Order: sequence, then C-alpha cells, then structure tokens
Amino acid sequence: MRRLLFLAGALLCGSPALADDYRNCGEIWHLPASPPSRIVALNQHAADLVLALGAGSTLAGVAYLDDTGAPQTEYFGVPVISHRYPSSEVLYALKPDLVVGGFATAFGNGVTSRSGLGRNGVATYLLESACNGHSLDYFEHIRRDLLTLGGLLHKQQRAKELRDAMDADLNKAKALTGSGKPLSVFYLDSEVKGLDSEGGRGFVTTLLTAAGARNLFAGINQYRLTVSRETLLASDPDVILLADAQWSPASRKRQLLMQDPVLSTLRAVREDRMIDIPFTHLLPTVGSARVALELAERLRALP
Repeated sequence: MRRLLFLAGALLCGSPALADDYRNCGEIWHLPASPPSRIVALNQHAADLVLALGAGSTLAGVAYLDDTGAPQTEYFGVPVISHRYPSSEVLYALKPDLVVGGFATAFGNGVTSRSGLGRNGVATYLLESACNGHSLDYFEHIRRDLLTLGGLLHKQQRAKELRDAMDADLNKAKALTGSGKPLSVFYLDSEVKGLDSEGGRGFVTTLLTAAGARNLFAGINQYRLTVSRETLLASDPDVILLADAQWSPASRKRQLLMQDPVLSTLRAVREDRMIDIPFTHLLPTVGSARVALELAERLRALP
C-alpha cells in the first residue's frame, strides 16, 4: 500500500505524489480519486489553504466565512454554499471528492461525519490543529497540512514555497523582538457571553510569542477561558487584541471597552493601545507567520 504522507521527499523535490492513502489526525485515510477535482471547504481558513496551494479551480464551494466583511455569495470566485455548515443534502449535491474542515465541528454525525463521507466515496481532511489531542506545536501542524494537502492536490512545489515563506517570516518576526520585557496582551475573542479569551493552550499564545509578545493568560493551561472585569483590571495589559468576526465585530468590542465603567479605566483602553485583527488571522493557517510578522511590526510601532 502506497502511503502519501511518508513520502516527505516528494514535497522537498517536487516530484509527483502517486499514493492513494494519507495520514491525518493520526489515522490512515483513503483517497478514492487523485488528484481531487471537486473540493468543498467547510471553513474560511480551510478554503484559504486550498487557495494558497493554487488549487482554487478545484473548489466547488466554501462555507462558514468568519471575517467581518467576507462576502456571502462568492469567495474568490467560489460559491458560498452556506453561512454556517451546510446540510447533508447541500453538501452531497455538490458531488465533492474531498471535503476539508478547519474545525472538528465541520464534520457532523451520520452521513456528514468523516466516516460517513468516506463510506459514500468522499475523502476528508481536517486541519491538524483541530485534531483531537493535538500537540501545541501549531506551526508544525501548518507544515504538516502543507505536506499532506500539497501531496493530495499535486501541489508539492507550491507547498514547499509556502513552507519556506512561513519560516522566513517567522525569522523576520523573531529579529524584531527586543531584549526587554515582552508586552502583555489580552486577547478578546468575543464579548457576547462575557470576556472570552484564550489560555496557554490556544494558538493566540503561540502567535503572540512569535510576535515577541506575551499572552496575558498564557499561564492558564486551557484553550479557552472567560475573564472577569476585575481580573482584567488587576492585570492591566499593555495591549488588547480584538478579534474582528462577523458574529462579534471588533467595533462592538471597542464600544464595550470604552463605555464600560470598569473596562474603560484599563490603560490599553485609555491610551488606545488596541489592535483589531481578522478572526481567521488568529487561527493556525498558512498565513500565520505573516500575521506574526505584521503583529510584531504593529506592536513595535505602539507609543
């Protein structure tokens, strides 16, 4: 049996990948047809990876666009099939041969589960950072996504170029890091049900470290957490990072921070040391190193 993911040399030299099995989330999966010609991406950052690999012509549909201002009809010429996850009827009507998800929630139960799709002849791929029990080496997950999908889509050379560019951007961001104490950053993911943020296990901790800063709550061994106003006031972060998402726009977060009698006294709010960033830029994706570099530059430019 030929196993694609063990052919790392194919990525490095750009030779064709001819295997029909691949490893993803610690399991071996089967690709019925190679290369895929009708791909459905069930999250925006999953679609971004397929597009970055130069396989946009094979995208039959995308779903669940998160960023504020993201179109809801076509995404880089690809039909948006659902504002959230599509029904099984909508998904199967597209006759996909590969479905790519960015979050584990992209694959439901029954016929839309990974096993259900597989039984119906549809291959699946879940970004490694969303796999159950994944490590916290998020940039290595991105490299593995490039290796795997680059091989599946016969885009090995493009995958190598993206990997090299990622490593170069990480090195540039590191070069901008000063010798002083890193800025403390509070990440505000959502204000809908409280001040939702990420702890040390979330990708934001990795991203901020790459940008030369420190997640204010990196010491809490959790992916997600909700912070009280009093705790945030006592910590008084140097900078506040605001996710800009359709379901929780940065503008609404800013309004809350500036109008709340407690939060408005935070130094970062008083001095307008708040940075808006698209939600998908806060997920481990092919562009994360570039985001880290841009964030490092923005943090360095703060007064």
